[in-house]
Amino acid sequence: MPSRDEAIQQDIRDLHGLGYAQELLREMGGFSNFAISFSIISILTGAVILYNLGLTLAGPAAVGLGWPLVTIFTLFVAATMAEIASAYPTAGGLYYWASKLRNKDWGWWTAWLNLGGQISIVAGINYSAAFYLSATILNPLFGIDPNVETLGVLNAIWITGILIAIEIAFNVAGTRIVAFMNDLSVWWHIAFVAAIAVGLFALGTQPTHPISFLFEVSPGTDANGNAWSSIVPFGIAGAFALSLLQAQWTYTGYDASAHVAEETVFARRASAWGVFLSVAVSAVAGYVVLVALTLKMSSPADVLANSGGGGGVQYILESNLGAGLSSLGGILAAGVAFAMTFCGFSSIASAGRMLYAFSRDDGMPGSGWLKKVSKRWRTPSNSVFAISLASWLLIFIVYVLTKAFGGDPLFLIGGITSVSTVLLYWAYGVCIWLGMRGDQSWRQRQTWSLGRWSKPLAWISVIWIVLFSPVFLYPFALNPASWLIVGAFLVLLAIYYFAWARGRFRGPVAQGSAEQLSEIEKEFSEAAGQIAG
Repeated sequence: MPSRDEAIQQDIRDLHGLGYAQELLREMGGFSNFAISFSIISILTGAVILYNLGLTLAGPAAVGLGWPLVTIFTLFVAATMAEIASAYPTAGGLYYWASKLRNKDWGWWTAWLNLGGQISIVAGINYSAAFYLSATILNPLFGIDPNVETLGVLNAIWITGILIAIEIAFNVAGTRIVAFMNDLSVWWHIAFVAAIAVGLFALGTQPTHPISFLFEVSPGTDANGNAWSSIVPFGIAGAFALSLLQAQWTYTGYDASAHVAEETVFARRASAWGVFLSVAVSAVAGYVVLVALTLKMSSPADVLANSGGGGGVQYILESNLGAGLSSLGGILAAGVAFAMTFCGFSSIASAGRMLYAFSRDDGMPGSGWLKKVSKRWRTPSNSVFAISLASWLLIFIVYVLTKAFGGDPLFLIGGITSVSTVLLYWAYGVCIWLGMRGDQSWRQRQTWSLGRWSKPLAWISVIWIVLFSPVFLYPFALNPASWLIVGAFLVLLAIYYFAWARGRFRGPVAQGSAEQLSEIEKEFSEAAGQIAG
């Protein structure tokens, strides 16, 4: 087993082999690499903020049946991605994979799909965090209601901007802080999952439903009293399919382990395990907390009728364990809000690295500015700022479109989550497809292998992504605008591609010879010495 220093030197040689200099600070261990993906998946974000959506469309079965179903297919997706991650340990992640597996054009499209998904996932997570912080802490203490409009825009959107600004400052301040915050996020999530489950079953005042309750498919009604099963195509089956967004959006962002590969020690092994284990651990912990919440609810109709700003989860906690910050229910609800904030922090870290890596190969307008790395902090500070601003603007755009299409602005999170889920999984799917059908020389480089199961699981993963994509883009009252956003995004990409990128984008290009890469690294070392002095 090589020492840490020896591993870092091997990681740098691997990075040089891919054509890049060690500009970012390589400080993350394997646990921190896993932690960033686990934190972005955040079972206390996606599963919580979309709990009411799942309950509305499918009833308790959104948890009892939907979570395990989505988990199985997502584990297949993560496992097949982990194989490729072990072959190409670079911050470019999926963009670099697709370029090497086929060509620069496939890489360009994959990069933009991933980038669109990254922007929208940062938007969805931080909006969720701002809404929950407002509902559980700011409103009780200061009377700041997230549902009230100020200057024609929801307070939750303004608060999201403030939260993102704080997260930018932490992310720019260095890899060590990023690693520490992600590590802390893991233990925070595990602690509150355990506290919620134990608290509800040991101290909850509501009667516990029988296990069979988890498998009841009972769609709720819309504002006019019409059952969702009578509104959406294919009746109850269609409503249940739409409810799967709760679990599938939760299982997004685990490509983060690949995006921080250039900051990870033992990068080939750690990145692959980070991608896979983040999903596997989240699957167990997520099911524990969701089962506890569902079995200790009063009834679906009561939860949906009485959910305030914090949604059904806050209502279940407070109806069982007391309301307000002086009670256990209020404290646990506030803990969930902080877990969402950790998730937002991690999502910006991952998205910033992805944008930096794509810009490093001049794939973006303004790449010269975006690819600059802070000499002081060794972080891609410009890309972190740009991705954060773009995500806030997306929230604002979705808000305006939701109102324009007659949807309830309070449900705009449904549109954002659909966009991020579909775009991210399209990028995942392209890479998995190319892993089967593209240049197969990558298999000689991989250090994490599924063996004879590799291609069968890859086929299943691609089919799953193809099947759920039109479902999550289906326009209905709870998600009226996502199809329009994705469609407009693809049209603009096509125009940009044929007008500029097709002829000018060169794809991954080596930054120089081995000597030139070493000189780049020397500049960063000297700058660090001057700053320290």
